[in-house]
Amino acid sequence: MKREKNKKRKNNNLFSYLLLLFIGVILILRIVDNLSDFMRGFVEGWNETEASDSVVIWIKITAWGIICVIVLIIYWVLRKNVSDPLNKITEGMKQVEMGNLDVEIDVTDEFEFRQMEEGFNSMARGLREAKKKEEEMNEKNRELYAEIAHDLKTPMTMVLGYAKLLSEDAVPEEKKKEYLHTVTEQTEAANSLLEQLLEYSKLGSTEYKLSINEGDIAECLRLVAADSFVRFEEKNMNLEADIPDKPVIYRFDETQMRRVFNNLIGNAINHNPEGTSVKIFMEEDNSKIKIYIADNGPLIRKELVGKLFDPFKMGDESRNSKGSGLGLSVAKKIVEMHNGTLEYKEQIIDGYKGFVITCNESI
Repeated sequence: MKREKNKKRKNNNLFSYLLLLFIGVILILRIVDNLSDFMRGFVEGWNETEASDSVVIWIKITAWGIICVIVLIIYWVLRKNVSDPLNKITEGMKQVEMGNLDVEIDVTDEFEFRQMEEGFNSMARGLREAKKKEEEMNEKNRELYAEIAHDLKTPMTMVLGYAKLLSEDAVPEEKKKEYLHTVTEQTEAANSLLEQLLEYSKLGSTEYKLSINEGDIAECLRLVAADSFVRFEEKNMNLEADIPDKPVIYRFDETQMRRVFNNLIGNAINHNPEGTSVKIFMEEDNSKIKIYIADNGPLIRKELVGKLFDPFKMGDESRNSKGSGLGLSVAKKIVEMHNGTLEYKEQIIDGYKGFVITCNESI
């Protein structure tokens, strides 16, 4: 702490340094002027006669020589402590302007220049990190566009093909209903994808605001679980819910949080085989609320775990699974907008993997 105070005091005394230098120059010039008069008086007193012109010239030359030496010393001091640091910082700024973000300058100078050099290096590092993040984001966007095109192409190709056959009366009468059902199903799939994509884009906008109200988050989870019961039965899956009967009050956007619960429960249904057991339970830990949606189905491959929350990344990446591949991305964004976290854990309880929503203090 003491060292930091000394460093701060040293970094902020350039003005005092220049002021003292200026005062010193005035005093030295005054001393030189008095020295000139003293030398002339000394010579005249020694010879007991008025100093000759040659002596006066010699005295003046000596005085001017001393002044020149002082000027050179001042020039050297100013160049070392002011001009060189400024040139170094200016050169670094030019390098950044030309696009060279790898430049860093040596922090070797004193006064405020040390602080400026440290600030420049910090700025350069920040710009490098920002550029790296921008490149990563651009790459993710390129992948996202490719995935969107891929996922839209399949249903649209089927719709186009079936519609063409139907318009040309190339389908037997007994098959028309089946073809129309497929067209409807694929159109709904494409529409669902576009709606999810719109929601994902909307959540990423700085202008989008949640509709936050105080409510019972346990009741919200209970209703979503109850709505999903039929889907569990259709797939012969077992649902175990342990949700508190008493109200668990939390400030949240009910519509968006229902979307999170639906996505996570739907993920457990769509990406697990028949006979899988799913457990949904909630815990209160001081000021935090933890919600678990776990299943005893097959583990997700390790190489996919780190990409689970990326857009269009599915657990099996087969492209034949139900869902748009945006569900987990949307869910994570919504939870984070509630000042919470959404994580995947391979072992929540013995034999069960799944997702953990941690609701921190209300926003």
